[in-house]
Amino acid sequence: MGDTSAVDVPADFEREFPGASRSATLVAANLVRIATALLAEIERPPREVAGLSVSAFQVLVILDGAGKPLTGQAIAEQLLVTSASMTSLLDTLQRRDLVERRPHPTDRRKVLIHLTEQAQSTVDQQLPAVHSAIAEAMSDLTAAEREQVLDALTKIRAGLTRLATLPTPTPKPRRKRRA
Repeated sequence: MGDTSAVDVPADFEREFPGASRSATLVAANLVRIATALLAEIERPPREVAGLSVSAFQVLVILDGAGKPLTGQAIAEQLLVTSASMTSLLDTLQRRDLVERRPHPTDRRKVLIHLTEQAQSTVDQQLPAVHSAIAEAMSDLTAAEREQVLDALTKIRAGLTRLATLPTPTPKPRRKRRA
């Protein structure tokens, strides 16, 4: 991963950005850095071993987790992608013999996406590697510290949910930094 140092902001940050919070910015910047690094490690086993993009592996995991075939639309909703993106992704997975499209048994307008045996084998092999990477990433934290992190993240999520209901704030003008 390389650099493990924390993101820092200047001591005069709040003077430069009236209405900002240096400590809140420090938390946000470091949370983003950590999330990016964690995602890279979670994505690495399926990418390096199975040659799967993040989205492709997520499709397989969604189907595996559902325990049954799903429509492309249902998968797209969980991935938060457009139907056009989903179609392209499913085309790629089908070419690689990882999914099969089959007619819905009771609704002729729908097509169900099925995992192939090869895909199931890939998921069965790669999910443990992903969970092992997560466990290793969290191994320096005690169980109590993990609970504290979860509590803090829950509060951050609640704040983001609340923020999303408010009008976009009018920012105070940035002040020039002192030389």
